[in-house]
Amino acid sequence: MQIQATRIDDTNFKKYGRVMRKPERKADVQNDQLAYWDNSFSLADFAEKGVFCFLEVKRMPVELTMLDLLTDSLRIYLSTDGRPSIQFVALNKKGVLEPDLNTLKAFILENGDGVVIDKGVWHWTPFALTEKAAFAMGLKNDIMSFSGGKYAVDESKVKYFPLKEAVSVVFERAE
Repeated sequence: MQIQATRIDDTNFKKYGRVMRKPERKADVQNDQLAYWDNSFSLADFAEKGVFCFLEVKRMPVELTMLDLLTDSLRIYLSTDGRPSIQFVALNKKGVLEPDLNTLKAFILENGDGVVIDKGVWHWTPFALTEKAAFAMGLKNDIMSFSGGKYAVDESKVKYFPLKEAVSVVFERAE
């Protein structure tokens, strides 16, 4: 199956979460050294359990075979290198814990775009469109545990859904 990859904007991503980029409004503080926009995004959902991690993804064919859902946490991907990537998201089906594949979207993140994926939205790690792409990733710190070089995922907090058919993307044409 193929779906159209679309350049992300505040409107087309709204059902899935928020786009993180420099605000288009006037800075709250501006001087010769800096421009600062206050309270660009609240992390209240994390309370004392939030953590930011570093994530580097390597280029591979854009073929989505699995989605995951965090039942009790946002997932944040903030580009640290500005390289382009693809972010897949899908809404949850009403009444069951599985993605509504009719809402599956592929968004193009570029020029430092980042996303805040709402809890309860299916997604997968971004796919790099260059050799590598790097992100600061935010989520609650009780989802994964590490010990002795191994990791474990709390299966009550992360749900996985293998797709019956891989999903690839076609890119919209530049106008």
